[in-house]
Amino acid sequence: MDQSEKISNILSSFRKVNKYFYRQMWHHADELGITVVQLRFLKTISEFPDISLLELTDKMEMSKSTASSVVERLVKARLVKREKSKTDRRAVVLQLTALGEEKEKEGHAMFHKRMEPLLELSEEDVQNLLHLHDQIAEKITLDGDDEIEG
Repeated sequence: MDQSEKISNILSSFRKVNKYFYRQMWHHADELGITVVQLRFLKTISEFPDISLLELTDKMEMSKSTASSVVERLVKARLVKREKSKTDRRAVVLQLTALGEEKEKEGHAMFHKRMEPLLELSEEDVQNLLHLHDQIAEKITLDGDDEIEG
């Protein structure tokens, strides 16, 4: 295998796995009646209660206007609520509603159920995979990459 083919095969492998993870997430979100992006928002808000829209925008790595429209749809669906910050009365923070918490927990359980076949991998295979991922990340990391990690 020549150098170009080697690089192409590595990238193709990552694309293939990513495609299957995305398909699982899409089916998963569809079963919950929301989009993949909305599902990611629920998970992030669950992990960071009282998060501001600006903080959420940073964590989701998208524009404020896009994040704002996703939040608006989640508010209309009664999955997220806006509250005044307890520490800064001028600020508004986001929280999951009871329905949002229920949907996020249901989603979390469904996702783990969908990923259970990964448990069939041996511990040795998992350790080798993680080691290879670390090696690949180390080899393609550029100066300054650690500043943009999410």
